[in-house]
Amino acid sequence: MRRKISLLVIVTFVSALAVINNGCSRSGSDSEDNGVGFDLNDAKIKERLGEDDGYALAIMYGADVHGSLETCG
Repeated sequence: MRRKISLLVIVTFVSALAVINNGCSRSGSDSEDNGVGFDLNDAKIKERLGEDDGYALAIMYGADVHGSLETCG
């Protein structure tokens, strides 16, 4: 019974993933729309962005301090 439930969960997950990736695709659009509203190859943009450093991923992290450090509360 446990294997059947696991199999059902996996099949459901894979099906949902397939629908998300392929179900909402545009048809009939020949032009590529990358979502950027400006030309990345423009000399002014390249000057402002600087040279590519080769990194493809940046990790942003932060923390909140709950309470006051002055009163140790």
